[in-house]
Formats: sequence, C-alpha cells, structure tokens
Amino acid sequence: MASLLTIYIAWFWTLFLISVSANDVSTGGPSSPFPAIFMFGDSSVDNGNNNYLVSFAKANFMPYGINTSWDPTGRFSNGKMTIDLLGELLGHSYLSSFEMTQTQGSNITWGGNYASAATVILDETGRYLGQRITFNEQVRNFQTTMNKLKATMDDMNLSRYLAKFVGIRESWKQRLHKQLSLSLHALGLRKFLLAAVGPLGCIPNQISRGLFPIGACKDDVNMVILFNDRLKSLVDELNTQYNGTSIFVYGNSYAALMQIIQDPNTYGFQATNIACCGIGMFQGRISCLPFEIPCSNRDKYVFWDAFHPSEAMDKILASRAFNGSTSDCYPINVSQMAIMF
Repeated sequence: MASLLTIYIAWFWTLFLISVSANDVSTGGPSSPFPAIFMFGDSSVDNGNNNYLVSFAKANFMPYGINTSWDPTGRFSNGKMTIDLLGELLGHSYLSSFEMTQTQGSNITWGGNYASAATVILDETGRYLGQRITFNEQVRNFQTTMNKLKATMDDMNLSRYLAKFVGIRESWKQRLHKQLSLSLHALGLRKFLLAAVGPLGCIPNQISRGLFPIGACKDDVNMVILFNDRLKSLVDELNTQYNGTSIFVYGNSYAALMQIIQDPNTYGFQATNIACCGIGMFQGRISCLPFEIPCSNRDKYVFWDAFHPSEAMDKILASRAFNGSTSDCYPINVSQMAIMF
C-alpha cells in the first residue's frame, strides 16, 4: 500500500498545505506513491477557487496560463505551479479546486485543492481584495470532503487515507504548532513539509518600492530569514514530540531562490528583479492585467508577475523539494518521505 504524505511549502507569504494520502480506493495516478493529495494555501497554489468569489485576487484571464494548452484556470502563473509540477514528479493527476468538486462533481478520491488567493493564516486579514477562503474555512472545506469520503470507505481505511501528509506555514511558531496539532494533526494527517518563507524583499513588487540601491532586494523585508530559522527549529521540536509516529520536514525555499537570484546564469535565467508581466518600475507596481502582453522569453524570468514565480522557477523549486539534499529539505526530502510509514 502506498503511503500518505503531507507537505507544506511556502515560497513567499503562501500558506501551502498538501495532504497526500493513500488507500485501496485512491487513484491519483498509476505510478504515484501518493494517490491522493489535499492542498491548502493562497495565490501561489490557488488553482481556481477564487474564480467563484467576488474578489480582485483572480487569475482567470489571459495572459495567465499562456504557456499551457488549457484556458486560464485561476493559477497565478504563466504555466504550471509548484504543486502541479511536484505532482508530476510524484506521478499524480492534477488536482481539482474544491469549488469545482462542489459545483461540477469532480473526483475527490485523488484529492483536492482548497487554496484561495489573498488568504493568510489569520481570518481577519486579506479582506481588502474582497472575498477569500480563510485558512479555517479551508480546513472546514476539507472536513466536508472527509464527510463525503466516509460514505465510500470504512473508518479504518479512512484513517489510513489520512495518516501520512500535511503542511502549513504560520506567522508565529506557537500559532503554527496549535494549528498543526489541533486542526490538522487531529484529523489524522501525519507527514508534513513546512517550507521556508521565500525572500519577500526580492519580489518585483517590493523592489519597485525601494529607493537605493535601485533594483536590489530589500534587506529589511528579507528579515523573514529569522522566522525561517525558528521554523527549522520547530521541525526538530515536532519530530521529537511525535517520536516517529509523524514526520516533519523543513523545505528551504528561501535559500534555493536566493541562490538563483545571486547566480542566475547557472540556472539559465536572465531577469531576477523584474516581472515578466506587470506595470510600473520593474513591472512590479501593478501586477499582470487582463490581456496585457507579457515578455516573450518567459523561461528566462524568475518572476512571472509582481508577486509570483514563473513556471521555470517553480520547476526548480519542485525538483528540489522532491529529491534535493538536506540543504534543500531537512531532514529528508519528499521522495524519501514517500517511502515512510
């Protein structure tokens, strides 16, 4: 029986929760060690939930998705997102948004995507862009899915289905611990990838607001590295607390992105501080607008729009999460997590 994996990745201020599970009825893909994936987060992983909301935080228009064969889906990317690419590495089918499973009856046995652009861990934030599905609401939506799955399997198989995979990012260590322990771990999820917050001071939106030196990352914003240090310590703490019954992994997306920004030529990039699609200085003051003409060499840009990485960047991040060294994922990577429990 394939194992269940839970992964959390936060490249920027993303809350990114992937819950991967396995049991006899799951059909995520013929070669996938995780036949089901459940994911929570914000715009970096939202694949269309905000299409159903009254919100300015949407990406269901061109040129979003310009590098794909499908119409714009709501993904904040020129192509596939990290979760899509990581799913491909795992041999997994693309996820349906939770709202699609509700309105169109999409298959939920291989998982679902609960992410919503503009959401963060606190319910009271993110309102200025309109409606969004808060983290607590995403957890409740996950419970809705679980109630449906209960009708297709007995309690033992459901427990096995849940017992392997989850990931979260939080603004405070104590609140993260509480959310993991009370909201998700209590539901039976057992494998977690908690990714570092990316270098926020290097996204085009922040660079466009800097005064000097022009075009450089903002060091004061990049102080999120202090949070990342505490997050890594939290991984050690949680692994000790749960003592082999669960696994927590720290994904060092901050270091991966900074390495590429500082040495872009090695990785085939030419533009590190300017968005491929956007308006204003460094294309970062206003993010990509409907039918705006983006750059033509999109695979040479680290950032697609003012806030989000390009598909080319996401491919590297997904690859490092999947089979990177301990400097990328600590103490093990996702492929190693796949064979545990």
